Amino acid sequence: MPLIPVSAIIPTLDRRDRLVQTLTGVLRQDFVPAEIIVIDASADPIPLAALAAVASSSDLAPRLHCEAARVRGAAAQRNQGSAIASQPFLLYLDNDIDLAPNCLASLWETMSKNPRVGGCGAMSTNQHYHPPGRFMRSLYRLLGCPAEESLSGRMCGPALNFLPAEDGPTKVEWLNLCCTLYRREALPDPPFLAFFSGYSLMEDAALAWQVGQRWQLVVPAGARAFHDSRVADYKDRVFRRERMEYVNRWFVLTRVMGRTAVGWQSRFLLHQLLMLGIPLRRFDGWQRLPAAVAGKVAGLITVALHARHWRGYLPRL
Repeated sequence: MPLIPVSAIIPTLDRRDRLVQTLTGVLRQDFVPAEIIVIDASADPIPLAALAAVASSSDLAPRLHCEAARVRGAAAQRNQGSAIASQPFLLYLDNDIDLAPNCLASLWETMSKNPRVGGCGAMSTNQHYHPPGRFMRSLYRLLGCPAEESLSGRMCGPALNFLPAEDGPTKVEWLNLCCTLYRREALPDPPFLAFFSGYSLMEDAALAWQVGQRWQLVVPAGARAFHDSRVADYKDRVFRRERMEYVNRWFVLTRVMGRTAVGWQSRFLLHQLLMLGIPLRRFDGWQRLPAAVAGKVAGLITVALHARHWRGYLPRL
């Protein structure tokens, strides 16, 4: 069970017990990161001693660092951890991940054996690609996605990012950040654009798209993890969620992917309308509709008023 030249970076917020469970799982892997960095935005800060007690249960002694978040938000906390990381490879972990056996070994072997791979990620066993029906495949083609049987791992159309499938291709176009290993030299500096704040929806897609322009992105067959995701504050508030979804996806489409033509804007608006309609298959979807519509309208207004100020966030390729 060797230490590998990897800095594991974990942003956390008010989930001490879940973080301890995640760290315990990391330390039980066949390959353990040489450094573990926790950036804590909790109201009641987690003492380093509590995390050190977990690390002491391992036969190895990774360097453990825990510091308070200077800015609360997933992207900002990951940037803070990246800035103090000492290793040439960075492993971004959510604080609610249970790694399957050999998960980190699969990620590390994939990265170390192929110098063309800039990033590789674990597939979430409880959140993965499900093939759409014929109607949805037709809609995806209308939105600009390729006419392929499977869109597993693709990032296409108006910034639509599809999860990898359990039996899908290993090469992908984007990586979810729940458990993702990046080569430091493949990353921009800082890795995450300052545009993303709070929950930072789609910052993982923005980063992967930038890295993927010059490097390969891979989901190794042996890298698996369970994502014990909780209902975040932004997810529970329909208006905030829909506004963020509109603004952040528009930003990724136009500023990161560079798709600014009228045709792409039209596809983007069509997708936003479709997203309002899909929940109406359930009664609670109708209950949430007014707040969802208001959130989309607020997103449209936000883009109209502030888009010209976002040119400073253009990716650093």
